[in-house]
Amino acid sequence: MGTNDVAAKLAEVHREYQKNGGFDDGDKITADTCPLTDLKGFESDFIPEIVRRIARELGNPLPKGTRVKNIYVEKGRKLTLREIAKKFVENYAAKECKV
Repeated sequence: MGTNDVAAKLAEVHREYQKNGGFDDGDKITADTCPLTDLKGFESDFIPEIVRRIARELGNPLPKGTRVKNIYVEKGRKLTLREIAKKFVENYAAKECKV
């Protein structure tokens, strides 16, 4: 699982969230989308659920009890899906994926 795979999966999941939330901006989501600023209705409460889902769907589910970090922000700056994907790989990918 590489950063590009994670970014694509994140975009897919965020498109689904936007559609299910009744927002019409889901088609515009790319790796350069910043969910916390660009997506109407997106809230940080969704982050743990999304991180767990991404891990599960990419074949590396997080162990029960794993505390999910807020990988959508770094040093107070809201990140793009591409940057979030990089942080996901650093924090949650299997060790063999990090080489």
